Amino acid sequence: MNGWAAVAGAELRLILRNRTTALMALALPLLFAGLSFSQNSPVGEGTSALAVVQMGMLLSFTVYLTGTTTLSARRQQLYLKRLRSSRASVLGIVTGLMLPLVLLALVQAAVLFGLTGAVAGQVPAQPALLVLAVLVGGAMFAALAFLTAAFTSSPEAAQFTTAPAFVVVAAGLIWTLTTSPEDIGPEQLAVPGGALAQLARYGWDGGGSPSGILLAIAMSLLVTVVSIAVAATAFRWEPRG
Repeated sequence: MNGWAAVAGAELRLILRNRTTALMALALPLLFAGLSFSQNSPVGEGTSALAVVQMGMLLSFTVYLTGTTTLSARRQQLYLKRLRSSRASVLGIVTGLMLPLVLLALVQAAVLFGLTGAVAGQVPAQPALLVLAVLVGGAMFAALAFLTAAFTSSPEAAQFTTAPAFVVVAAGLIWTLTTSPEDIGPEQLAVPGGALAQLARYGWDGGGSPSGILLAIAMSLLVTVVSIAVAATAFRWEPRG
């Protein structure tokens, strides 16, 4: 079995066995995202805006916050130190630890999108693009978790160190949702959350030129690559002395 696959399997078992982590990764994201149903209209207009808000909440809590907390906890437990001394690469270790969270977010998104479609009496125009938005967003938030964990001394500190990124992502989502799709510029897509909102909106409502879709994907991947590059040099694999 590949190194990342073995790490992912072990991490999934740890998540399900730990009540606190399971609550953070499974229940809380669905609760907060589900609260969006209580709003007559989220930021922006239409069912796609509701889907974007739900996706943003799921990825922020399930992947980003839980991922940052998990990496910090595994470092304190010296689990990361043991993994780092194995044959697994840095990318393999991080991928293995974050992959279960991304897959959980995808399942949660499917549940919420299904409920949203049932309530609104509408189905996504391009379901594959909606799935792609969640996967690309999951990779980006996993990379941001890796980066944030580099500056997080303990699992408890994650609730503070993740706050700036939450604000930036919320700003990116709102900026995009309050702008017509055809008026979105590269500067908006460059803000974490902006490109994901654009992809999800195209996935639900349809439309979007191939070049516009590719640009949104490219901007999200750019944030992902830059975050990984910075985190790889700043991340500590064992607790500070």
